[in-house]
Amino acid sequence: MTGRSRTPRGPAPKAALPARFDPFEAGFSVGQEIYKAGLLSAINGRRLTLGKPPVGWPAVGTTPSDVMWSEGGARLLRYRAPTARGATAKKPPLLLVCSLINRPYVLDLLPERSVVLRLLGDGIDVWLLDWGGTRREDAALDLADYALGRLPHAAEVVLKTTGQKQLHVLGYCMGGTFALMAIAAGCLPAASLVAMATPVDFHDPGLLSTWCRSPGFDGAALAKSYGNVPAHVLQPAFKMLDPIGIATKLIHLDEKVGDDDFLRFFLAMETWLEDSMAFPGGAFAQWVAAYRDNSLARGTLILAGKAIDLARVRCPILALVAKKDYITPPASSLALQDLAGTKDYEVIAIEGGHIGLSTGRAAHEHLWPRVSAWLKERDRAPAQQRKKP
Repeated sequence: MTGRSRTPRGPAPKAALPARFDPFEAGFSVGQEIYKAGLLSAINGRRLTLGKPPVGWPAVGTTPSDVMWSEGGARLLRYRAPTARGATAKKPPLLLVCSLINRPYVLDLLPERSVVLRLLGDGIDVWLLDWGGTRREDAALDLADYALGRLPHAAEVVLKTTGQKQLHVLGYCMGGTFALMAIAAGCLPAASLVAMATPVDFHDPGLLSTWCRSPGFDGAALAKSYGNVPAHVLQPAFKMLDPIGIATKLIHLDEKVGDDDFLRFFLAMETWLEDSMAFPGGAFAQWVAAYRDNSLARGTLILAGKAIDLARVRCPILALVAKKDYITPPASSLALQDLAGTKDYEVIAIEGGHIGLSTGRAAHEHLWPRVSAWLKERDRAPAQQRKKP
């Protein structure tokens, strides 16, 4: 459905299946709320000893937007420009695409740490594909349903609304991989791709890759058992990728508990970190299989009967990598340079980790102005595809 009109597409949608009660999921959700309540109580108790007023949970993801389309649980948002669009309307819009299992407001965390606001402020028409909360019936969806289905459908609405023939795409982590799949399959008319911490070579040296490729790990069996692989399985696993980081985070919190600006950011991050979603079962099984056989980098991946050959990705690419990223190690992302079919390929590498690319202070001061400049430069360049000789 679009923001102002509804265009029929296929049969009428079926009613959502009722949620199935999972006592472990319920216990995990209660545990998260207990953790958050205890955390805030401990923070304000410490602040009381310092003569500081109490703090609360800050609002996150507050940049105004309009829902322009929906399909299943997914929504397409168009962020409202701070001023009249004017010349912006004549340039390709930018579509943001995030991971299936993380809330996309990480790109709009707080006004002072919002990628969305920075891009809007630079005159870019910003859209975002929000995959939505995982529903019971989503267990039947696979990677093709997302990368070659909902993503191109959302892009079609963006192009129809703006009257453009191409759009810029910024894909964060799995969202970048989905964008690559769609472009390679000829389903996404990209003017350029900003590949942000995007997994490409899944046989990287990281612990996540090692776990997924271990002989005893069966992603398909896990999906069959759960349907959608729940957050209470995924979130502890991701936290164990950096167990020392959890301890040092709390030590740093104790040292900075009197700093209002630090606490505002810390609590916003904790809101997002404790707001993860289940991984749709079919897509999860295929994602783990991609780690095991490295089919994307090897050029053997088939989705919905289409060969996914990264050599067909000929649009300009800007790769954003974090040198200490343990979720998508730089080697995984940088493999794209040799696999894509473009000669317009640039890399910006910064210190920090996976999430710091979107929320870090240094990223907002130094990285995102360069991203905006790169996008505008591509708008000024001749409208032609750049291919490797």
